[in-house]
Amino acid sequence: GSGTRPTCAYARQVMEATILAHQGGWDEALVVAVPIALFAWILWMANKRAARLQEERDAGAPPD
Repeated sequence: GSGTRPTCAYARQVMEATILAHQGGWDEALVVAVPIALFAWILWMANKRAARLQEERDAGAPPD
């Protein structure tokens, strides 16, 4: 046919590029760090909102 077949040299280049792109483990670190950072940010925002709501309740409460 008229199609081209991958050669061993091409396969080796693809494998080397894949290994090079995978070195260091930074991508695995992102898989762990991004969800943790997202959860920490959501928790921080929730705590900030809860503190604001508590301050509003305390300000509106009659003095004892």
